[in-house]
Amino acid sequence: MNAGPDSLEVVAMQATRDFRARRFPEAAAGYERCVAMSPGSPALHFNLATARESQGDLPGAIRAYLDAWRLDPKEARIALFAGAALEAAGRREDAVTMFSWGDDLDLAVRRAKDDPALDPEIRRRSALADRVMRAHFTQLHAAAMDEFERRASESGGTDARPELSRVRSAIWVQTHDQPFTYRTPDQRPDLFYVPALPARAITPRGEFAWAAAVEACTQTIREEYLAAVQSGAQLSPYVEARTPSPIWRELRGKADWSSLHLYKAAQETPYAPQFPRTMAALAAADIVRIDGRPMELFFSRLRPGAHIPPHFGVANSRVTLHLPLIVPAGCSIRVGQAMHEWREGELFAFDDSFEHEAWNRGSGDRVVLIFEAHHPDLHPAERAAIQHAFAARGRWLRERRVPT
Repeated sequence: MNAGPDSLEVVAMQATRDFRARRFPEAAAGYERCVAMSPGSPALHFNLATARESQGDLPGAIRAYLDAWRLDPKEARIALFAGAALEAAGRREDAVTMFSWGDDLDLAVRRAKDDPALDPEIRRRSALADRVMRAHFTQLHAAAMDEFERRASESGGTDARPELSRVRSAIWVQTHDQPFTYRTPDQRPDLFYVPALPARAITPRGEFAWAAAVEACTQTIREEYLAAVQSGAQLSPYVEARTPSPIWRELRGKADWSSLHLYKAAQETPYAPQFPRTMAALAAADIVRIDGRPMELFFSRLRPGAHIPPHFGVANSRVTLHLPLIVPAGCSIRVGQAMHEWREGELFAFDDSFEHEAWNRGSGDRVVLIFEAHHPDLHPAERAAIQHAFAARGRWLRERRVPT
């Protein structure tokens, strides 16, 4: 049976012909009929939005883009187009919100601008998303520093204003608004970079006054970990199956490298209350915290034969600490140009913004407890300022809401 003249299929085909012929009012009217017939279709809302935007109806286009997004909040293209329309309407904060959600879903939202094979309109919107996001997050960092200094002055008088030039000049790598270069070979943090910090791949554990106290609790921590695993605690693949980077191809979604997180992205996991002795053992450690919670704290298991490929960590303002709990012979890590073999009960401190990789060539699981401490060269006010900057960025991301 042929579709009738008023069927959804026929009306949609005519609206598409009108759009391609640049008869945008007619196309918008057609897609409006389609949406009325099938209101749950994000694609039809999206088509209506592009037709309205093409005819100059920005408010109508924004409404339709956002309707499409509410129906399908996993489609990065909708976020890209909605963000561009919001920016054209002068709604910068809302535009950044949509662009950032799209960027979370698909890095192509900001990288498509560099692909000459793509549609020019996609590339234009991608370039806009990249520019707007860089401006927003660079200003967010500056505002966080202003707020931190103001609070310091208010609490301690004008003489208490801290020296924060190194932190102010820090670079949020993915959203910095000016070109920059890394200063040290093999060091390339992919999120936060403080160029003025001294660069050392490995920090002697003796530089941490609390190291011996933590090392003394190795057996206690190991016993607590083993008891939790035996009672049903499940380790998860450290590299999620959806991770896009090709370097993780061999580890995506696999238990060869797995973790049991107590804290992740400064959020407590359900497992944390099961480790009171571990948390007590770390009480004196200079752990990086955001809003009072450890940024990251987890047990890392590497199975026999597993290889963690060369990669870079997120920030050079931190030092990664490994407390080895179970280490069979044949387990090692490379940081920059330095090789190291873990030894049970002996803390190993390194800057993971240097390229690093690890192996388990042994016959059993390697298990280490991992947490992060501040870079030893940072003074207390700088450490607090960096935590404040991360907290400000995290709050903005958490508080994003679909524009109205």
